[in-house]
Amino acid sequence: MFTSPGSTQVCGLYVIADPQHTVHFTFHEFRISCEKGGLLSVVDGWELNGQFFPGTEDHPKPAENRFAEFCGENRPWKTQITSQNVGLLEFRIPVKGEGFTVAVEFLPNPKPCNAVLQQPSGVYTLRNYGQRVNCTMSIIFPETFQILASSVGTQSMPITGRTMDVETGIVKKCKKLGSEDYVEVRGGDGLDPSMMTVAEDFCGMDSVPGRSSVDVACGNSAVRLVSSGKFENSVTVSFDLLMDWGSPNLVCPTLLETA
Repeated sequence: MFTSPGSTQVCGLYVIADPQHTVHFTFHEFRISCEKGGLLSVVDGWELNGQFFPGTEDHPKPAENRFAEFCGENRPWKTQITSQNVGLLEFRIPVKGEGFTVAVEFLPNPKPCNAVLQQPSGVYTLRNYGQRVNCTMSIIFPETFQILASSVGTQSMPITGRTMDVETGIVKKCKKLGSEDYVEVRGGDGLDPSMMTVAEDFCGMDSVPGRSSVDVACGNSAVRLVSSGKFENSVTVSFDLLMDWGSPNLVCPTLLETA
């Protein structure tokens, strides 16, 4: 429940669920008049300082369909559902005493793609489910990533009446080589992965864990799986807080300024 004290300030409610869930907003009360500039916007994702997660290249909806705005008689009668594990309510309610009551639920997402991770360490797998989609995991910490398993841009080979996966190992600079399927490890200062700097990109099949690692010394770190839809792509990475700052693959100057 939110009741306005009569301020014209724009406020935000950032909501995050586990990566395998989506966010559902159901409004039980809604009193925001349009006349004095009152407005509530439901954002499919997060927005901060003009940047969005997921980025416009990665979200399943066009940018104009990621926002639903309400005021006056135009009320959010239907439950608003996000496409990933994060959602945002932005609102300006200048009339004192007006406001809203909203219930927030987290429901399972059978095919999670984009996700913000809350913990600075763990293991996560990105998959494209055979579709032409880009999927990103984002962590708001400087991180060190280890590639535990990769099957990106490769397909099974027919051998004597059966199929076999052929290990290529990790192949780097796949985007430069013209591949449409690859993984990018990125770092930056904002939410949008497309505006981050690429620390490394790779593709190929490798099931031997820990042979490749990438260190990102930035305030926001991300692993992005780009898929053409021609392959069943997946990449599993372990991640942990970056503690050794000796020779990271990528350094963001703004992080050093605040250190």
